[in-house]
Amino acid sequence: MKLKERNNLKKFFKKYMIWIVLVVAILIIPATNSKYILQKSASLELKPDQYNLIVNRSVTAISSANSDIEFNIQNNNQYPIKIEIRYKGNVVANGITVPDRNNYIGKFKIPQNVYDEVLRNNGADMDIKVVSPYSAEYKNMIRVDVPQSYLASRSLGGNFFGNTFDLTKIAKISFSDQGTTPPPGVVGSFDVSEGKKGNVIAWYTKNATDPSKYDFVISANGKVKIRNSENMFSQLTNLTDVDFTNFDLSGNWSLRNMFYNTKSLRNINWGGIDTSSITATSQCFYGSGIQNLDLSSLNLSALRDASNMFSEATNLETLNMAGTNTVSLENMVGMFKNTRSLKNFNPSDLNVSNVTSMSYSFSGTGGKTDYDFSSWNVSKVKDFGYMFSNAKNIKNINFTGWDVSNADRFSYMFEKMDDIETIDVSSFHPIKVRDTIGMFSNNKNLKKIIFNNFDSRVAVNMESMFYNSPKLEELDLSSFKTGNVVSFNNMFRGCTNLAKVDVSNFDTSSAMRFNGMFAGMNSVEKLDVKNWNVSKAQDFTAMFSDCKTIKKLEVNNWNTENVTAMNNMFYNTSNLEDVDVSNWNTKKVTNMGLMFYNSKVNNLDLSRWDNKALTNMNSMFYGCRFLSNLNLNGFTTPNVNNMMTAFMNCSALTNLDLHTFDTSKVKNFNSTFNGCSNLINLDASSFKTDAVPSVFYMFSGCGNLQNLKLDNFEFTKLPSGSNFAFDTNRNRNTDIKVKNTAEKNWLASKYSNFTNIHE
Repeated sequence: MKLKERNNLKKFFKKYMIWIVLVVAILIIPATNSKYILQKSASLELKPDQYNLIVNRSVTAISSANSDIEFNIQNNNQYPIKIEIRYKGNVVANGITVPDRNNYIGKFKIPQNVYDEVLRNNGADMDIKVVSPYSAEYKNMIRVDVPQSYLASRSLGGNFFGNTFDLTKIAKISFSDQGTTPPPGVVGSFDVSEGKKGNVIAWYTKNATDPSKYDFVISANGKVKIRNSENMFSQLTNLTDVDFTNFDLSGNWSLRNMFYNTKSLRNINWGGIDTSSITATSQCFYGSGIQNLDLSSLNLSALRDASNMFSEATNLETLNMAGTNTVSLENMVGMFKNTRSLKNFNPSDLNVSNVTSMSYSFSGTGGKTDYDFSSWNVSKVKDFGYMFSNAKNIKNINFTGWDVSNADRFSYMFEKMDDIETIDVSSFHPIKVRDTIGMFSNNKNLKKIIFNNFDSRVAVNMESMFYNSPKLEELDLSSFKTGNVVSFNNMFRGCTNLAKVDVSNFDTSSAMRFNGMFAGMNSVEKLDVKNWNVSKAQDFTAMFSDCKTIKKLEVNNWNTENVTAMNNMFYNTSNLEDVDVSNWNTKKVTNMGLMFYNSKVNNLDLSRWDNKALTNMNSMFYGCRFLSNLNLNGFTTPNVNNMMTAFMNCSALTNLDLHTFDTSKVKNFNSTFNGCSNLINLDASSFKTDAVPSVFYMFSGCGNLQNLKLDNFEFTKLPSGSNFAFDTNRNRNTDIKVKNTAEKNWLASKYSNFTNIHE
């Protein structure tokens, strides 16, 4: 029986085994709440997304510790889960149940101390941790944002962050993150928040050193922020100290005018502020009185515009910019302009590899005697104009390795550097430079400029390049390429000590202006310009004036067909004996005033000159004491209106034939022949007085004059009181031929003792 029962039992289990297992499963699993199975799952180290949960990141902005913070969990399980909220590993909320089969949006609050910390940190990310029936963690799934404490912005020199307060009474400013309640003992406080929301407060106490001034604390719940940091402390002329601890500058792009005209500034504690987003610092320290400035803790990697950053900071002595990483810097215009006391600054602190303009960057600087710029990569710089203009104390500059191949402007780059004696630009290869105007001008102690491969092939303007450098002794211009230069005005003017300069290689085929090019070169004895192509020249004004040591100029082959101005051209060339200009084309010249003034030239043939456009002959040959032969036969003057002192003091002239002159438009004959003491024969037979000219002292000092032809000169048209100033004794027997009886009678009425006036 027992055996039979056992067999029957086996048959039963075998037949109904599947159904038995299903029944057991249905009964057991709910009873145990699946704890065993889930624990087995956890022991298999399943990933969080395998727990059949979807945790969505949520963002909640709160204004206090009582504000609700939301989270979102989609629980697809058929059982609830329990969670807690963690911040920096610490539990800030617990006992939270997420129902089964539910897209659940839950809420929780955080303690006050946690809120305060979140506020100071400008928000926080929090974690969700599943604690039952298994363990899993979801990082950074809750974002908590807090109100931003924005300080009001300021305009340049505007009121104190939206409040009326005497700006001259502010001595110190610092920042606090400890809330908006002023501590006991403050003198006063006011709301300095953006929009007057009350979340940024400034309070002030008396300054310990000077009780008439005040120290300010600007405070908020959390670090103080500002949307626009430009002009923050501008025109606070008695501000001495600023402490940026607890100030958040992140997100700002400009520090423009931040310390503008803070004349009393002495100390800045940068407090670890984040300047990584700053792109502009233009005029940041303009006119500041700070003496020692350490910027080494600042990240200036985004900075592009530093124009006039330290300009007019005349007390600045030490500047540390090491580590600022100015890799993005593009604009250095006026960056150190007029920092007259800057003794300690290392140019290698700056990365200038992306800079395109350095104009005025060190203009007016002083204090430092030696600058080493050899570490600078200036390959992208286009504008060097006025870079060191008016810089003082500098004696040595190292430009080794400079690549200036992209530069297009050198104008006044080294102007008025009073203390420098040698400038070495041998590394300069300026193949794109168009403008070198005034580049080395007005350097009173400059003796030597070193060029090597100064390929100026596209330069169009070399005006005043070496102007007024009176001690310049050595100048090798053999590498210059001048084929595109339009203007040489005043290029060497005032180089009084430069005895030798070779310009024979100059290509002047494009040049139009030569005004004062060699003026005042008192020491130069030779200028080889005989092969110059001046066919486009328009202005020769004062070109060789005051070249007192030159004896000869070969210019007769010059094509002057487009020249309009020759006034002062050979002015005061007191040793110039030989200059042949007989072949010149002067048909467009309007001005020859003072052209040969005080020249030593002894022979001039201008008989082929066509002067139909000429209007001014004022002092043209004044003081040519050695001029004994002057051929003006054929020289016409139909439009000349001024001949004042034209031949005055030409004491070597004995004969002067002006019979081709047309003076019908001349209004001024004053002293025209005054001082021609050896003049014997003067043919002015074509002279007319149609323009009713002034004739005072016209013939004064012509004591040896024997023959004077005035065949067409109508004295009767002259203003009353006209005085030729003839020598009544020495000229009494001069043969004077006049037009008719009326003119004879007029002249005789003035000089009754003259014996030889006739028609």
